[in-house]
Amino acid sequence: MQVICSWCRGEGRVGFVGEKAPFGDRRETHSICIEHLQLVRARWTARQRSIGLPGASIDMPKERPSHIRRAVRSVVRLCVGLRGLAQKTRG
Repeated sequence: MQVICSWCRGEGRVGFVGEKAPFGDRRETHSICIEHLQLVRARWTARQRSIGLPGASIDMPKERPSHIRRAVRSVVRLCVGLRGLAQKTRG
């Protein structure tokens, strides 16, 4: 599948970000490119400062690829699920 930046597309640009599996499928899926992601982060930070949220920050990993973030989320969900299952069997 072709990954297209929704923001670029809205501006009339091609916005091709890359490809993801299944590679034989030529349909489009949407994401956001690095350029627009940086703009969004800057707006969020400016907005937080303007409304006076001390110490607040947008927790978005910058250097970690998305497949690593997905793997971490999956492991956390597994651990939470196993903990809940263990508590149910004990009680």
